[in-house]
Amino acid sequence: MNSRHQGIRGRFSPPMSIQKLLSERKGSSYFDLMIKTLVVITLMVTVMSFLSIFTTYLNLNHVCRRMVRVVELEGEVSDRAYDVFYRLKQQTGLSPEMTVEDVEYCEDQKIQLRDTFTITMTYSYPFTIFAPSFAPPVVVQIPMKASITGMSEHYWKLPE
Repeated sequence: MNSRHQGIRGRFSPPMSIQKLLSERKGSSYFDLMIKTLVVITLMVTVMSFLSIFTTYLNLNHVCRRMVRVVELEGEVSDRAYDVFYRLKQQTGLSPEMTVEDVEYCEDQKIQLRDTFTITMTYSYPFTIFAPSFAPPVVVQIPMKASITGMSEHYWKLPE
């Protein structure tokens, strides 16, 4: 039998030189802690970058709700509605496209009392995946759509 390869624990234990190296691993917990910290920070940054997508969608939904409310009160898509839309675009930093759908105009783009309409806002959010210093960034366009139905609260007296 080869006694040189038998350790304290028996026949299949590693040679003494490897056991000595394994037992003298001073400072290895620091490397483990650094790697774990790096992984946690990377995950936190990734989650934070995904939160910007949800924030943008909430802003788009807010703009759509406000526009529906303005059109409900005005009873038409007037200049005042476009002014509010322009101000909301400046406040949120978004530039969505707005369409008014499912509407039945009574006269000259006016929506009669209790007639319904739908305002749809579409926006394409540029999400940067990777931004190297030597090349243009890798960007994915994420399409967003908010659609809200409203009902006119303005009575228009029609000429007979």
